[in-house]
Amino acid sequence: MMKTVAHMLILEMLVGAGCLAQTKKTEDGDASSRPKLEPMPQSMEIRFALSAAPPHLRSDATTFLLDPAKGYERNHQGTNGVSCIVVRSDWQWSDKPFRDDIFWPVCYDAEGSKTLLQDYIYAAELRARGMSVKHVHDEVTKRFGNPAYPNPSRPGVSYMIAPLMRGYTNGPEPVTMNMPHYMFYAPHLKDTDIGGNGFSQQYPFVLSMFPGRDDYIVLLVGKTEKEKILQNSKDLLAQLCSFRDYLCTTAATRVRTPIDQ
Repeated sequence: MMKTVAHMLILEMLVGAGCLAQTKKTEDGDASSRPKLEPMPQSMEIRFALSAAPPHLRSDATTFLLDPAKGYERNHQGTNGVSCIVVRSDWQWSDKPFRDDIFWPVCYDAEGSKTLLQDYIYAAELRARGMSVKHVHDEVTKRFGNPAYPNPSRPGVSYMIAPLMRGYTNGPEPVTMNMPHYMFYAPHLKDTDIGGNGFSQQYPFVLSMFPGRDDYIVLLVGKTEKEKILQNSKDLLAQLCSFRDYLCTTAATRVRTPIDQ
């Protein structure tokens, strides 16, 4: 009798382990079927990341480079508190799969480097382990509210004045845009709080990347400043276009905005 019970318990454990493995496989999908995340040439990635910040902040900024097999690693330790990366994994949209064609540079000030930047660093680490976007989303957001991962404690800014970016907007596919802009930390703020009226080319508006934590007041640079940024970045734009054709600047990318899809 004791042997029979023992055999049944062992069988239940094996079945349970098999179900757990199947659940994990279903949750994360077949890693081999997902697009492989390819690294950028190092010098290009550094320059692209730093292009998100105003010129006077670049030389003393910290930069992180992506190792697709591990996640982000510090390339240079800066002294001014600003940290710059090229985001390759949009984790906020848990229903949109990870891809290899997401590229948007961002530079966080000192407060954002301690808080919001860490979400992207953690997401890249989890993606490198083979997790699905849904699993990564759950793991990243699970940390919110933990004293070790607080929201920004003061107003601040993430600079995104790079000449080009590619990411998800309102449509099912990512889009490429020439859209230099500034993003000011504004947890829990809404358009009605600042008189915003949806996306605006001229006036500030609120964008909620993750409500309550990753909310921003967004302000696009003016037309003259945008053209100056593009002109001063002609060689970088040429390198990006040679690297991937979907990173080429075109008439469409120069006028495209997040509400175009």
